[in-house]
Amino acid sequence: MVMTAHTLHLLAAAPKLWSTLLPEIEAVWQHGDQLLLLAAGAAGVNRLELSRFDAVALLDTDAAVLSLNQADIPARVQYATASDWATWTLDYPRTITWR
Repeated sequence: MVMTAHTLHLLAAAPKLWSTLLPEIEAVWQHGDQLLLLAAGAAGVNRLELSRFDAVALLDTDAAVLSLNQADIPARVQYATASDWATWTLDYPRTITWR
């Protein structure tokens, strides 16, 4: 359980938009925040730019849509379930969706 004043960041934008969004996320990012790749954002799971963030996760259902299994996901990226997402939504006092 997180129980801090940190933020859950939901990155749902396609990687082609990340050149604008990632600097914005970095500007508000705090150690202890969580970045979850969702929907179109999941397609960027292997992008090196994500190494700037210390907690990145990919939703398993989006990985399935992209035909990725856990072995295809970089070790620095957590493979998250819908249950993980629900827990984070309750644990983090703030959620920001980036599209």
